[in-house]
Formats: sequence, structure tokens, C-alpha cells
Amino acid sequence: MTKAEGVWLWLSMTGGVGARTAHRLVTFFGSEEAVWSATPQQLERAAGVSLAQELAGSRSGDAINAHVRDCRRAGITLLTPASPGYPAGLLDLCDPPCVLYAKGDLSLLERDGITIVGTRRHTRYGERITAQLSRELAQAGLVVVSGLAEGLDAVAHRAALDAGGGTIAVLGNGVDVYYPAVNAALQDDIARCGLLLSESPPGKRANKGSFPMRNRVLAALTRATLVTEAGEKSGALLTAEYAVDCGRELFVVPGNIDSPASYATNRLLRTSAEVVLETSDVLDRLGLAAPEEQPAQPSIKLDEEERKIVQCLLREPQSFDELSVLTGFLPPRLNSLLTRLELKGIIDQSAGRVYAMKR
Repeated sequence: MTKAEGVWLWLSMTGGVGARTAHRLVTFFGSEEAVWSATPQQLERAAGVSLAQELAGSRSGDAINAHVRDCRRAGITLLTPASPGYPAGLLDLCDPPCVLYAKGDLSLLERDGITIVGTRRHTRYGERITAQLSRELAQAGLVVVSGLAEGLDAVAHRAALDAGGGTIAVLGNGVDVYYPAVNAALQDDIARCGLLLSESPPGKRANKGSFPMRNRVLAALTRATLVTEAGEKSGALLTAEYAVDCGRELFVVPGNIDSPASYATNRLLRTSAEVVLETSDVLDRLGLAAPEEQPAQPSIKLDEEERKIVQCLLREPQSFDELSVLTGFLPPRLNSLLTRLELKGIIDQSAGRVYAMKR
């Protein structure tokens, strides 16, 4: 970590210093290094007595280095406005995050993405449309970004993963904290096959103010936001507002006029939002080509024993011995079943007889 990056981390770790204040301090002093080198008197002139004392008390290179080491041990990368890989779109915010904690595939930040959000209290229609659009947009090469909330956010992430596409989850808590608990397996899948992002340090749980802060990152991170279904008080509306403020494209899926779950999305149709009736509406607006039609693949039939093994591997790879315990199959029978699944192209085997689902 460079000295400039360390300064952003120091500012983020100082009580009373939010993202907007941190950027104001760097602008006031002219550089990150100048903020670090400022005297107590200079800090007082820039931030006031109370905040200057907080800054002076937390200015510790040892604490910064220890925090970085802890993150690295946990497989977490830190990105600051001084980092080469920091998402450029976030600089359109008036308060870009001082630090982003990232776990997973950082290359997804370099690709075109679309933010897809919706209500927790969704209808079957909302679930079906969200899954369809997320899957097809992922197949077209867009990274699907959402907030890992219960409901349509989770549907969007899962559809992108199932399509073999990329997905980024922006969290309101630390990337090592499971919230909501119902999405724990999905969060693990995204950490392994996608990317988790958060302004919150490891171990920090969400609070009431975490989600509005997260929503601004959701909106600024991508070229466009798509709201698939949202009720009157849905948090997806705030993401839509941030998207407009950042000059991003806003797409909306219309719903039944008598459905409470579509109240907000239908209201958004009165704004400058683009109406989405099919995936091509989004791709055409963004100047992207639809994926070529692939010939239909014959479905692969599994018997009950094979399905039992697949269920064990859906969440994470397992060794031969672990599968024997989980399924209850004796080694000779398990070996036969695993061979059949490999021949069908459903699973792969790696060193140490570890088996995983084949994407």
C-alpha cells in the first residue's frame, strides 16, 4: 500500500470523518501526503478543534499497516481513490468512498456493468422478469451489480451466476459478515465466482444508515440502473435517484397497476426513465449487441443418487471422503456415481480427489 492509499485508510478509520470530509481535507491541503504531514494547528484550521484532535490521535502508521495485514490474511483487497483499480465511476459522487474492501474477482470492475435492483416483497412476476433480464444481460457480457438484499437483489445475482456471467454484490456490512443470513450461501458463491464490495471494514455489521450509503455506490458503479419491481417505500427508489444524480441511464420494468409491488416502478415511468419490455431495450440504449442464439442443448437426466451428489456440490467443492460422509454412499458406489457425473460433463475432479460443479 502506498503512502497516499494509507492516508485514505487513516481518514476512513478516524471517528467523525466521513467520505465528504475526507475529500474536503485532501482538497484543502492539496494532496494526501500533505494531510498526513499537517501540524495540529493546520488540522484545526481545516477541520476544527474536535476533529483535529481525532485525526491527530488516530494518525498511526502501525495501526494502518496492521489493518492492511489483517485484510490480506482474510483475502480482502483495499481500494482507495489513490489506487489504480479504484472504480472511476465512483468519483462522480460528491462523497466517493475513502476505502472499498473487495473480495473476489477484481477484474469485474474493469468491465461494463448494469445495476439491477428491486423489492424484497416481490411477486412471482417480479422474480421471473428479474431472473430473465439478469440472465440475458449477463450472457450479453454485462456484469450484474446488486445489493445482495433478500428478494430481487438475490434473484439478480443468482441468475447472473447461473448464466456463467459476472456479478458484483455491494454490501452495507463487512464482506466477511453474512447479512441477510438467508443469502449466506449466495454470498460465498459470489466471493468465489464474482466480487464482494463494501465501504465497511471486516467484521462491521450493518446499521440503519449503511444501506443508503451502499445504494449510492450501487448507482455510481455502473453505466445504468434497472429497477425491475419496487413498492412505494422500496430502497430501490433511492438507488434510482442516485443513478439520475450521477447522470446514469435509468431503466424501469412496468408492472400491473393494481400491484403494490409495482407502485414505485410504475410511478418512475412518468420520469425520464427508459421503459424495458425486453433485454434488447437495454442493450440497444447502451450500444451493445445481443448475444447470438445458441442451439438448444439436450437436457441431462439425473437419477436420485446423482442428484444427491450434485446437491452437495452446489455450494462448494468437496473431497471424496467428505462426499462419502454427506451422502452416506459406500466408496465403491460413490466412485461409480462420480464417474457417471464426470462423463455427463456435470462435475470436474481436481488434485486430491476434490470434486466441483462444472461451469
